Amino acid sequence: MNKLLLAAVAAVCFILAFIISFTISKNSALKKLQKNDTSPGSSVSDVQVSDTESAGSDEGSGSEAESEDGSSEQVDPENLSALPTPTIVNMPTDSTWSTVLINIYYKMNDDYEPVLAEAEEGSGIHLDERVAEAYAKMAAAALSDGIKLTLAAGYVSADRQERLWNKQVENLKDMGLSQEQAELKASFTVLPPKCSEANFGLSVDIGWLGNDFSASPAYAWLRAHAAEYGFIERYTVVKEGVTHFNACPWHWRFVGTEAARYIRENEISLEEYVGKVK
Repeated sequence: MNKLLLAAVAAVCFILAFIISFTISKNSALKKLQKNDTSPGSSVSDVQVSDTESAGSDEGSGSEAESEDGSSEQVDPENLSALPTPTIVNMPTDSTWSTVLINIYYKMNDDYEPVLAEAEEGSGIHLDERVAEAYAKMAAAALSDGIKLTLAAGYVSADRQERLWNKQVENLKDMGLSQEQAELKASFTVLPPKCSEANFGLSVDIGWLGNDFSASPAYAWLRAHAAEYGFIERYTVVKEGVTHFNACPWHWRFVGTEAARYIRENEISLEEYVGKVK
Protein backbone atom coordinates (compact mmCIF):
# COMPACT_ATOMS: atom_id res chain seq x y z
CA MET A 1 0.00 0.00 0.00
CA ASN A 2 2.83 2.37 0.95
CA LYS A 3 4.56 1.59 -2.34
CA LEU A 4 1.40 2.44 -4.28
CA LEU A 5 1.00 5.70 -2.34
CA LEU A 6 4.61 6.66 -2.98
CA ALA A 7 4.22 5.87 -6.69
CA ALA A 8 1.08 8.01 -6.85
CA VAL A 9 2.80 10.93 -5.11
CA ALA A 10 5.79 10.61 -7.45
CA ALA A 11 3.49 10.63 -10.47
CA VAL A 12 1.69 13.76 -9.26
CA CYS A 13 5.02 15.50 -8.63
CA PHE A 14 6.22 14.59 -12.12
CA ILE A 15 3.06 16.00 -13.69
CA LEU A 16 3.29 19.23 -11.66
CA ALA A 17 6.96 19.65 -12.60
CA PHE A 18 6.10 19.20 -16.28
CA ILE A 19 3.29 21.78 -16.10
CA ILE A 20 5.51 24.33 -14.35
CA SER A 21 8.35 23.78 -16.83
CA PHE A 22 5.99 24.15 -19.79
CA THR A 23 4.47 27.35 -18.37
CA ILE A 24 7.87 28.93 -17.78
CA SER A 25 9.03 28.01 -21.29
CA LYS A 26 5.87 29.41 -22.84
CA ASN A 27 6.10 32.68 -20.92
CA SER A 28 9.75 33.05 -21.85
CA ALA A 29 8.97 32.55 -25.53
CA LEU A 30 6.11 35.05 -25.35
CA LYS A 31 8.34 37.67 -23.74
CA LYS A 32 10.95 37.11 -26.42
CA LEU A 33 8.39 37.64 -29.17
CA GLN A 34 7.02 40.77 -27.49
CA LYS A 35 10.57 42.18 -27.61
CA ASN A 36 10.68 41.11 -31.26
CA ASP A 37 14.03 39.46 -30.54
CA THR A 38 14.30 37.68 -33.86
CA SER A 39 16.60 37.86 -36.82
CA PRO A 40 16.26 40.35 -39.69
CA GLY A 41 14.73 38.98 -42.85
CA SER A 42 11.94 36.52 -41.95
CA SER A 43 8.50 35.77 -40.54
CA VAL A 44 7.73 36.91 -37.03
CA SER A 45 7.36 33.50 -35.43
CA ASP A 46 10.95 32.45 -36.09
CA VAL A 47 12.58 35.11 -38.22
CA GLN A 48 11.51 38.47 -39.59
CA VAL A 49 10.32 39.89 -42.90
CA SER A 50 13.05 41.53 -44.95
CA ASP A 51 12.48 44.84 -46.69
CA THR A 52 13.19 43.25 -50.06
CA GLU A 53 12.48 39.89 -51.64
CA SER A 54 14.06 36.97 -53.43
CA ALA A 55 15.09 37.14 -57.07
CA GLY A 56 12.39 36.86 -59.72
CA SER A 57 10.47 39.51 -61.63
CA ASP A 58 10.89 43.28 -61.42
CA GLU A 59 8.67 43.11 -58.35
CA GLY A 60 10.96 40.59 -56.73
CA SER A 61 8.71 37.56 -57.13
CA GLY A 62 9.64 34.40 -55.31
CA SER A 63 9.76 33.73 -51.59
CA GLU A 64 8.73 36.29 -49.01
CA ALA A 65 12.41 37.03 -48.35
CA GLU A 66 12.57 34.85 -45.27
CA SER A 67 15.96 34.25 -43.70
CA GLU A 68 16.91 30.91 -42.20
CA ASP A 69 19.58 32.56 -40.11
CA GLY A 70 19.08 34.71 -37.04
CA SER A 71 21.45 36.68 -34.90
CA SER A 72 20.95 40.45 -34.70
CA GLU A 73 18.82 41.53 -31.77
CA GLN A 74 15.93 43.86 -32.47
CA VAL A 75 16.68 47.51 -31.80
CA ASP A 76 14.48 49.15 -29.15
CA PRO A 77 12.76 52.31 -30.46
CA GLU A 78 14.09 54.46 -27.61
CA ASN A 79 12.96 57.81 -28.95
CA LEU A 80 9.74 56.82 -30.68
CA SER A 81 6.31 55.93 -29.34
CA ALA A 82 4.66 55.60 -32.75
CA LEU A 83 5.66 55.53 -36.39
CA PRO A 84 6.28 59.12 -37.58
CA THR A 85 4.46 60.72 -40.49
CA PRO A 86 7.17 60.91 -43.17
CA THR A 87 8.10 64.09 -45.01
CA ILE A 88 7.45 63.86 -48.76
CA VAL A 89 10.60 64.26 -50.86
CA ASN A 90 11.24 64.56 -54.59
CA MET A 91 13.93 62.73 -56.49
CA PRO A 92 16.72 65.27 -57.13
CA THR A 93 17.43 66.01 -60.77
CA ASP A 94 21.10 66.80 -60.16
CA SER A 95 23.99 64.63 -58.99
CA THR A 96 22.55 64.37 -55.47
CA TRP A 97 19.96 61.84 -56.67
CA SER A 98 22.20 58.99 -55.51
CA THR A 99 22.20 60.15 -51.88
CA VAL A 100 18.48 60.87 -51.57
CA LEU A 101 17.39 59.68 -48.13
CA ILE A 102 14.39 57.36 -47.98
CA ASN A 103 13.37 55.86 -44.62
CA ILE A 104 10.56 56.04 -42.06
CA TYR A 105 11.05 59.82 -41.88
CA TYR A 106 11.31 60.56 -45.61
CA LYS A 107 8.93 59.21 -48.23
CA MET A 108 9.27 59.56 -51.99
CA ASN A 109 6.44 61.42 -53.71
CA ASP A 110 3.78 59.23 -55.30
CA ASP A 111 4.44 60.47 -58.85
CA TYR A 112 8.05 59.35 -59.14
CA GLU A 113 8.73 56.10 -60.95
CA PRO A 114 12.31 54.93 -61.61
CA VAL A 115 13.62 54.04 -65.04
CA LEU A 116 14.61 50.41 -64.57
CA ALA A 117 17.17 48.14 -66.18
CA GLU A 118 17.98 44.49 -65.57
CA ALA A 119 20.82 44.24 -63.06
CA GLU A 120 22.21 41.11 -64.67
CA GLU A 121 21.12 39.59 -67.96
CA GLY A 122 18.58 36.86 -67.39
CA SER A 123 18.29 37.53 -63.66
CA GLY A 124 14.84 39.08 -63.78
CA ILE A 125 16.02 41.51 -61.09
CA HIS A 126 15.84 45.19 -61.93
CA LEU A 127 17.42 48.35 -60.53
CA ASP A 128 17.39 52.03 -61.39
CA GLU A 129 19.24 52.01 -64.73
CA ARG A 130 22.10 54.09 -63.28
CA VAL A 131 22.46 51.73 -60.33
CA ALA A 132 22.26 48.70 -62.63
CA GLU A 133 25.20 50.03 -64.64
CA ALA A 134 27.28 50.50 -61.48
CA TYR A 135 26.33 47.05 -60.19
CA ALA A 136 27.39 45.41 -63.46
CA LYS A 137 30.85 46.97 -63.17
CA MET A 138 31.14 45.89 -59.55
CA ALA A 139 30.04 42.32 -60.29
CA ALA A 140 32.55 42.09 -63.16
CA ALA A 141 35.37 43.34 -60.91
CA ALA A 142 34.45 40.84 -58.20
CA LEU A 143 34.41 38.01 -60.72
CA SER A 144 37.88 38.96 -61.93
CA ASP A 145 38.98 38.53 -58.30
CA GLY A 146 37.38 35.09 -58.17
CA ILE A 147 34.24 36.23 -56.31
CA LYS A 148 30.79 35.57 -57.75
CA LEU A 149 28.21 38.08 -56.52
CA THR A 150 24.79 36.44 -56.46
CA LEU A 151 21.76 38.70 -56.84
CA ALA A 152 19.01 38.10 -54.29
CA ALA A 153 16.69 41.08 -54.86
CA GLY A 154 16.46 44.54 -56.34
CA TYR A 155 13.48 46.71 -57.25
CA VAL A 156 10.25 46.00 -55.37
CA SER A 157 7.03 47.66 -56.50
CA ALA A 158 5.11 49.86 -54.08
CA ASP A 159 2.17 47.44 -54.22
CA ARG A 160 4.39 44.53 -53.27
CA GLN A 161 5.97 46.63 -50.53
CA GLU A 162 2.53 47.41 -49.12
CA ARG A 163 1.66 43.70 -48.95
CA LEU A 164 4.93 42.93 -47.14
CA TRP A 165 4.34 45.79 -44.73
CA ASN A 166 0.74 44.86 -43.96
CA LYS A 167 1.70 41.22 -43.43
CA GLN A 168 4.36 42.10 -40.87
CA VAL A 169 2.09 44.53 -39.03
CA GLU A 170 -0.74 41.97 -38.87
CA ASN A 171 1.66 39.28 -37.59
CA LEU A 172 2.73 41.57 -34.77
CA LYS A 173 -0.85 42.52 -33.94
CA ASP A 174 -1.67 38.81 -33.71
CA MET A 175 0.96 38.65 -30.96
CA GLY A 176 -0.97 41.18 -28.91
CA LEU A 177 0.56 44.49 -30.00
CA SER A 178 -1.55 47.54 -30.72
CA GLN A 179 -1.64 49.03 -34.23
CA GLU A 180 0.90 51.72 -33.27
CA GLN A 181 3.18 49.26 -31.51
CA ALA A 182 3.01 46.82 -34.41
CA GLU A 183 3.81 49.48 -36.99
CA LEU A 184 6.75 50.76 -34.98
CA LYS A 185 8.26 47.32 -34.45
CA ALA A 186 7.59 46.32 -38.07
CA SER A 187 9.55 49.35 -39.29
CA PHE A 188 12.80 47.80 -38.06
CA THR A 189 12.53 44.91 -40.52
CA VAL A 190 10.29 46.10 -43.37
CA LEU A 191 9.33 49.62 -44.42
CA PRO A 192 6.02 51.15 -45.52
CA PRO A 193 5.56 51.59 -49.29
CA LYS A 194 7.46 54.53 -50.82
CA CYS A 195 9.63 54.62 -47.66
CA SER A 196 11.87 51.86 -48.98
CA GLU A 197 14.88 52.39 -51.23
CA ALA A 198 13.95 49.15 -52.97
CA ASN A 199 10.81 50.83 -54.35
CA PHE A 200 13.09 53.04 -56.46
CA GLY A 201 15.75 50.51 -57.46
CA LEU A 202 18.42 52.25 -55.38
CA SER A 203 19.52 49.18 -53.43
CA VAL A 204 20.40 45.58 -54.14
CA ASP A 205 20.46 42.45 -52.01
CA ILE A 206 23.50 40.28 -52.65
CA GLY A 207 24.17 36.72 -51.56
CA TRP A 208 21.47 35.43 -49.24
CA LEU A 209 19.17 37.03 -46.67
CA GLY A 210 20.88 35.92 -43.49
CA ASN A 211 23.41 37.39 -41.09
CA ASP A 212 25.81 34.52 -41.77
CA PHE A 213 26.38 36.17 -45.15
CA SER A 214 28.77 38.46 -43.24
CA ALA A 215 31.15 35.49 -42.89
CA SER A 216 31.27 34.84 -46.64
CA PRO A 217 34.08 35.72 -49.09
CA ALA A 218 31.56 37.78 -51.10
CA TYR A 219 30.80 39.98 -48.10
CA ALA A 220 34.52 40.43 -47.36
CA TRP A 221 35.06 41.53 -50.97
CA LEU A 222 32.14 43.96 -50.79
CA ARG A 223 33.44 45.48 -47.57
CA ALA A 224 36.80 46.05 -49.22
CA HIS A 225 35.73 47.16 -52.70
CA ALA A 226 32.03 48.11 -52.95
CA ALA A 227 32.72 51.79 -52.25
CA GLU A 228 34.92 51.93 -55.36
CA TYR A 229 31.73 51.34 -57.36
CA GLY A 230 29.48 53.59 -55.29
CA PHE A 231 27.85 51.09 -52.93
CA ILE A 232 27.61 51.08 -49.13
CA GLU A 233 26.41 48.54 -46.59
CA ARG A 234 23.23 50.41 -45.79
CA TYR A 235 22.24 48.86 -42.45
CA THR A 236 25.05 47.91 -40.07
CA VAL A 237 24.90 46.62 -36.50
CA VAL A 238 26.71 49.63 -35.05
CA LYS A 239 24.31 52.10 -36.69
CA GLU A 240 20.99 50.41 -35.94
CA GLY A 241 20.13 53.19 -33.50
CA VAL A 242 20.64 55.79 -36.26
CA THR A 243 19.06 54.01 -39.23
CA HIS A 244 16.17 52.58 -37.15
CA PHE A 245 16.57 49.35 -39.08
CA ASN A 246 18.04 45.96 -38.24
CA ALA A 247 21.46 45.11 -39.64
CA CYS A 248 21.33 43.55 -43.13
CA PRO A 249 24.81 42.59 -44.37
CA TRP A 250 23.34 41.52 -47.70
CA HIS A 251 21.71 44.93 -48.40
CA TRP A 252 23.81 47.42 -50.39
CA ARG A 253 22.75 50.92 -51.39
CA PHE A 254 24.15 52.93 -54.30
CA VAL A 255 25.22 56.44 -53.25
CA GLY A 256 27.97 57.23 -55.77
CA THR A 257 31.71 56.70 -55.39
CA GLU A 258 32.54 59.94 -53.57
CA ALA A 259 29.86 59.49 -50.91
CA ALA A 260 30.50 55.75 -50.62
CA ARG A 261 34.21 56.20 -49.97
CA TYR A 262 33.57 58.87 -47.35
CA ILE A 263 30.89 56.79 -45.60
CA ARG A 264 33.08 53.69 -45.65
CA GLU A 265 36.24 55.43 -44.42
CA ASN A 266 34.42 57.20 -41.60
CA GLU A 267 32.13 54.27 -40.72
CA ILE A 268 29.00 56.42 -40.74
CA SER A 269 25.47 55.94 -42.00
CA LEU A 270 23.75 57.62 -44.94
CA GLU A 271 21.64 59.54 -42.42
CA GLU A 272 24.80 60.98 -40.88
CA TYR A 273 26.35 61.71 -44.26
CA VAL A 274 23.41 63.84 -45.42
CA GLY A 275 22.97 65.37 -41.95
CA LYS A 276 19.47 64.06 -41.32
CA VAL A 277 19.73 62.08 -38.10
CA LYS A 278 16.50 61.88 -36.10
